[in-house]
Amino acid sequence: MRALTFHGTGDIRVDTVDDPTIEQPTDAVVKVTLAAICGSDLHIRNAGEAFGFSPGQRIGHEFIGTVEAVGAGCTRFAPGDRVLASCSVLDGTCTYCQEELASSCASWSLFGWAGRTWQHGGSVEGGQSEYVRVPLADATLIKMPEALAGPEHELALLPLVDVMSTGMHGLISAGAKAGQNVVVIGDGAVGLSAVHAAAALDCANVICTGHHEDRLATATTLGATEVITSRDNDEIAARVKELTNGEGAHVVVDSISGKTSMATAHAAVRAGGTIAGLGMDHFMGHTPEINWFDQFLRNITITGGLVPGPRYVPELLRLTEAGKVNASPLLTTRLPLEDGPEGYRLMAERAEGVIKVALVP
Repeated sequence: MRALTFHGTGDIRVDTVDDPTIEQPTDAVVKVTLAAICGSDLHIRNAGEAFGFSPGQRIGHEFIGTVEAVGAGCTRFAPGDRVLASCSVLDGTCTYCQEELASSCASWSLFGWAGRTWQHGGSVEGGQSEYVRVPLADATLIKMPEALAGPEHELALLPLVDVMSTGMHGLISAGAKAGQNVVVIGDGAVGLSAVHAAAALDCANVICTGHHEDRLATATTLGATEVITSRDNDEIAARVKELTNGEGAHVVVDSISGKTSMATAHAAVRAGGTIAGLGMDHFMGHTPEINWFDQFLRNITITGGLVPGPRYVPELLRLTEAGKVNASPLLTTRLPLEDGPEGYRLMAERAEGVIKVALVP
C-alpha cells in the first residue's frame, strides 16, 4: 500500500510499504477514507530526528475510514463499520482511562509518532496511509452515527479526532461555561477549533487574536464575535476589557503556548480566570514564562495539556448531528495522498488560504 513516511528534516515522501494485517486478537484494520495533516506533524517534518523518528517511519495521527477486518478479540466492530480513530491508542480499562485521562493510559501510543513510544508490536502505524492496523480497537475506534456515516460528512468529522477535541479540552479543563467570556490566542487549526467549540458551548464573547486575515475570517465563520490583530499586549488587554465590562476573559485558550503567547494570556485573563495551554511551542524550546506574581495576586489557574484521546468525540458527534458544530471549514485544502508532501509544504509555509490539509488515499 501507499503511505506517507519521514526520511529526514524537510523530507516527507510517499512510499510503498507492507499492507497491515491483524497481529493481535484485539486489532482491527481500517481502510482510510480521509486523513489530515496536523500542525504537530510539522514538528516531525522540521525536527523529526530530534524526536526519535527514523527514516522510512510512517506518520499521521488523524484519520477516519471503514473497518476492513477485525481480530477475534474485537467485539464492538465489524467489517463495513464506518469509524473515527482516536489519535492515540488506549485500552479503555486502566485507572486513567476510567478517569477520562486516556493520554496517561498505560497502553498509550500515538499513531504516527516516534518509534520509542509505540507499544503494540510491529512497525509504528501511521494514519496518512491507505490502511492502518488499529491496536485495542474496541477502545480506540469510535463508530460514526448512522446519520453522519455518509462520505458527504467526512470533512466535518475528521477534525473531531484531534484538533476539535483539543480545542474542547482546553475549554472544559478551564471550566468554560455558557455566558462566559473566552479569548483564544492563535489562529491555527487548534485555535480556530477552540473558537468553534466555545461558540457551541454558548459562551458570550468569543474573541480570537491572530495575524492572518484569511484565518481570522474563518474564525468569524466558526463563531468568533470579535477578532484582534494587534501584537501589543496592552492594546489586546484594553480591547478585551472593553468587550467584557472591564474585567477580562473568564477563560483564555493559548493555542501556541510560547513565551509571547503566555504573556498575552496573562494580559487578557480576568481575576480568578483560567489559562489553558494547548500549544506545542515548548517542544521546540520556546518554553512559556508564566507570570507567577500575576498568578498569585489574581488567583489565575493554569491548565490545559495533551488531549485525552477520544474523551470529547461522542459529545462533538452529538453537537455535529444537532447542527451546532461543523468543523469542515478547518479543512481548507483537499489533496490525493500522493500529493501529501506538497500538503506538508503548503502548511509549513502557511500558504494563503491554507489552514489544514485533508488527504484522500
